[in-house]
Amino acid sequence: MKRIILISDLQMPLENKRANRNLINLIHDSQPDEVINIGDINDYTASGRWSAGKRAEYGMTVRQEANYTIRTHIQPLRAGYDGPITLLGSNHGERPHKYLVDRAPALYDEESFREDKLLRLDDFGIKFEPVRYDFAPGWSAIHGHGKGINLARYSGGTAINAARRYGRSIVMGHTHRAGIVSETTGPAGSKTVTGVELGHLMDITKAAYLGPERLANWQSAFGLFYVDGTTVTPHLIPVSRNGSFIVEGERYK
Repeated sequence: MKRIILISDLQMPLENKRANRNLINLIHDSQPDEVINIGDINDYTASGRWSAGKRAEYGMTVRQEANYTIRTHIQPLRAGYDGPITLLGSNHGERPHKYLVDRAPALYDEESFREDKLLRLDDFGIKFEPVRYDFAPGWSAIHGHGKGINLARYSGGTAINAARRYGRSIVMGHTHRAGIVSETTGPAGSKTVTGVELGHLMDITKAAYLGPERLANWQSAFGLFYVDGTTVTPHLIPVSRNGSFIVEGERYK
C-alpha cells in the first residue's frame, strides 16, 4: 500500500508557519512513498499584480523569497526525508519571469528566473513538472490555473470540471478550497472519475489583497492518498487555524 502526501498553496512567506512545521514533522514521522507539491509553494508577492504600484512591490525580492522557502521548507523537509518529491508549475511560480517579460524584457533571463532554478530543485533531488504529473493509475496532478478549466464556486467543483475535461481523476490546488467530488457515467456505472481540491496552507491574515476582514471561501487542508495497484483512495486532512491536524489517530500540533 503506497501512501502519498499532496500539498498545495503554501504561498511562502505567507504560509501558516505552524502548519508548515507540523507537516514536515508528519512527513519525517510517516516516511510516505512520495510527496507531491501541487504548486504555489511561493507567493512571490513583489511580482504579483496585486502589489503593482504598492509598497509590497518593493518588498522581498524573488530571490529572497526563494531562499526563504529553501531555508524554511525544503531544507528542513530534506533533513528527515529522502524519498521522491515533485513540484508542479503554477501561476505564482510563473510570476517572476512574467513580471520581467512584461516590465523589463531586456533583463529577462529564462534560466535564472524559472522556479526550479530559483529554488535549486536539482540540488535537493526534487523533480519539477511544469504542467501535469500522472502519479497513479487513472490519476493526474495539475495546479489548476491552465486554460480550459471552468472554475466553480463550491469545493471540489473546479476539480471535477477538470476531470471531465481530461477523462481521468484530477487532484489540484489553485482554488484554495478543499473538497472531493466524484462522477459516475457509462453503462451500469462503468466509469467513475474524481476531482480533488487540496485547499491551502497559508496564513489568511497575511493575505492583504483580501481586504481588512480577510473574507474568502477558502479551506486549509492537504491530501493523504492511499494507492493499492489501480485502487486510489483520496483523503483530505483539514488543518486548523493554529496549524494543527489529525492523521491516522495522531494529532500534530
